[in-house]
Amino acid sequence: MAEVQIGPRVPKSLAEELRAFCKKRGMVMNHLVTEALRDKLIELKEDEEDVATVAAREKEPDMSEKEFYARLKKRGL
Repeated sequence: MAEVQIGPRVPKSLAEELRAFCKKRGMVMNHLVTEALRDKLIELKEDEEDVATVAAREKEPDMSEKEFYARLKKRGL
């Protein structure tokens, strides 16, 4: 996989904390940051999907509790 360098600016204290954390655990900073970014992007994309699902479901017609249980009963559930 081709790699590119990015240069986000972070507070000095965060950079120092990251360096110390990685050094103490024998981790490569690049690996930790790459995995953290990947995980955060996955989380944000899932959030977007959830918001879209809620928006779509808000447009669905409502049914009463009685209707809901009648439909379950009809399905044999």
